[in-house]
This record gives sequence, structure tokens and C-alpha cells, in this order.
Amino acid sequence: MGDEKKYGHIEIKNVSKRYINLAGEENDAVDNVSLDIKPGEFVSFMGPSGCGKTTLLRIIAGLLKPDEGQLYLDGEEIKGPGYERGLVFQNPELFEWLNVEQNVAFGLKARKVYKEQKENVQKYIDMVGLNGFEKALPHHLSGGMQQRTAFARALINHPKVLLLDEPFGALDAFTRVSLQDRLIELWKSIGYTAIMVTHDVEEAVVLSQKVVVMTGRPAKVSKIFEINQDYPRNRNSIEMVELKQKILEEMQDRKSTRLN
Repeated sequence: MGDEKKYGHIEIKNVSKRYINLAGEENDAVDNVSLDIKPGEFVSFMGPSGCGKTTLLRIIAGLLKPDEGQLYLDGEEIKGPGYERGLVFQNPELFEWLNVEQNVAFGLKARKVYKEQKENVQKYIDMVGLNGFEKALPHHLSGGMQQRTAFARALINHPKVLLLDEPFGALDAFTRVSLQDRLIELWKSIGYTAIMVTHDVEEAVVLSQKVVVMTGRPAKVSKIFEINQDYPRNRNSIEMVELKQKILEEMQDRKSTRLN
């Protein structure tokens, strides 16, 4: 996948996060999580709904601050958002008044590097398969095309880490599979560390090299599954089916523990 220096090394050390509810009570969301995500890895977070996976992802993005612990990107402490960490949400979050070309170029303009890098706009539009739709406004695009635009907008800044918050959750099954395949192509060709939150076990095992199963809230690391299968992966192979079953069983155990 190219020069490893392009990829980001994420270190999560004893990170905890809590919220204060309307009654003034503290609710733990993430509890003493430590993870070492190697440069260029594709890692997925899974766990019961509401367990704190997205909270952890937003802490890595710098959108939230941990109450305890530290996070590092290539040895530098993460203290806020940065363009070296791209973020793609379940909903594309595009600027409705800007066309595809303008949405993709937005980050370059915000960083004041558009003049030097404007040729990359078309490059990334082509890369996500939107050639011919440069002037289209978001409401003229399908959900899948909007999400492709969101990917191009995140990737044009050459992030070391791409953070994915259920990026295909709102799409139909055919579009979801198509974009999963495209994501792997982009990950292999461009080069970045990928960290994804998903509820879809098949998605996790088809895309990831590691699946981190979290406990119920507050989120702790329950078990890490290593996946040493070549890409592209056969979704229906015996190995994939068995792995999906093991992850589902682990998640069910975590859910049962939470209920008890």
C-alpha cells in the first residue's frame, strides 16, 4: 500500500469519558480504553447499541475531550480536530448549496491550499466514481452518490486516519456492498489508517483487519478479533461465516452481561 509514513499510528491510553445528564448525574460512556492501532490498519469498533463506540470515535477525531487518559497520532497528543483525521458520517453532511465539485474542494479552501491543489478536486471526484456529476447539487444525487462525495471531500485532504461513523448504514443493500468494495480499493490505493464504527457484522469482517468488540455502556474492550484474510474477501466463505458467528456470540455475551 505504499510508503507507511503516510499512515497514522493511533495510540489510545486509558481513555474514559462521562456525561452529565439533566438530573446532574454522571453517566460513564467510555471506561479506561487502551488500544494501539498500527499505521495502515483497518479496524472496526462493534458492540451493543449505545455502548459508547461513536463517543470513542469522536474522541479520536478531537470533537470530544476525554475526562481521563490521552490519545496520540504519530506520537503527538490529540487535543482537537485536525485535517490529518478525516471523518465520514452515516449521513453525508454535504453543503446543500454547493455542487459536488465545490463540496469536494471545501476543505482545500478552508486550509487555504486550493490554488496549489485544485487539480486534485477532479482527481478525487474521478476516484470515487462521480465523473460527470461535478456540477450536480446534493439533492440531485442518490444517497450513494452523496456518500461518495463525502468520501472524496474527506480524502482530498490526504488524512493519515479516516474515521468512519456507520458510513453505509443509511444505504440500500446493493449500494452498501458497492461502496464497501470501493472503500477497500481507496484504502489500498491511497493509503490511510481506517477506523470504523458499524453495527453490521458482515461489513466488519469483510472490510477490517481487526474487529474490536466493546462491552455495554460504559464501553470497554471485550475482545479483539484478528482477520488475516486476503482482499477481496468472499462474504460466504466458511471462514467468514464462522468468524461472523464468533463475533455475534461475543456481542450477545456482552449484551447479556449488561442486562444481568
